[in-house]
Amino acid sequence: MLEVKNLVKTFGDVRAVDNISFSTGQGEIFGMLGSNGAGKTTTMKIFACLLRPTGGTALVNNLDVTKSPLEVKRIIGYLPEMPSLFEKLTGKEFMAMMGTLRGMENESLERRVDQYTKVLEFDDFLDLEIGTYSKGMRQRIAFAASVLHEPPILILDEPTSGLDPRYAKIVKGWIKDYAASGKTVLMSTHVTEIADDLCHQVAVIHKGKIVGMDAPENLKKELGVANLEDVFVTLVEGRT
Repeated sequence: MLEVKNLVKTFGDVRAVDNISFSTGQGEIFGMLGSNGAGKTTTMKIFACLLRPTGGTALVNNLDVTKSPLEVKRIIGYLPEMPSLFEKLTGKEFMAMMGTLRGMENESLERRVDQYTKVLEFDDFLDLEIGTYSKGMRQRIAFAASVLHEPPILILDEPTSGLDPRYAKIVKGWIKDYAASGKTVLMSTHVTEIADDLCHQVAVIHKGKIVGMDAPENLKKELGVANLEDVFVTLVEGRT
C-alpha cells in the first residue's frame, strides 16, 4: 500500500507537489495522469526515497519514507522515466548486477532473467553492450531490472515510453497480470488511453495539485464525457 497525506515538495520558489493526498490498495493499479511538469515524477521519487518531502508524509506499507528509507527500498521496484544504465555492461550483466544488489540467490535470479527475456523478447541483444541499445531496448531492459525481485509494490514512471505499440501492449498486459496477483502498482503517464485501459483509480494532476481523482469510469460519468482524454482536458482547463 502507498499513501501520501498533505504531501508538499518545493524547489526554491517552485511548488512542484502542492498538498496532495491519496492512497492505493493491494492489487490496484493507481495512475497519476498529467502533463510534463505536473508533479508526477517528483511524487514518485519521494516514494522511491530519492527526494525528501518538504511537508506532509509518504508511506509505503506503513513505513515512512523519511524514517525508514532502506526498508522501503527493499520492498519496491522503481522504473524511472529516464533510466540510468551502465553502457559497458551487457544486458545480462546488468540484470545480474541488479539482482545481486537486491540479494537474490543465483538460481532465482537466473530463472527470473530467463522469464523476462522471454516475456519482453530481448534474447537477441542480451549479450550486447547496453551502449549499443536503442531507446526501446533500453526501456525493456530497465523495466525487467526493476521487477526482477518481484516486489510487492511497483513504481513505474512512464513505463511504455520509447516502446513501439507491440511491446507497449506486452508491458501493459504484464502490468495488469502483476496487479491481479495481489501486487500494488503506481504508475504515471501523460497518455490518457493507457490510464483508461490499465488503472483502477486515476489522479489527474495539474501544477502540483490533484484536480480530480476516482475510477476512470466514475470520472467520465461525473463530467458527462466519453473518454479520459476529455476528463483530463475538462479538469485541467478548469484550473488553468
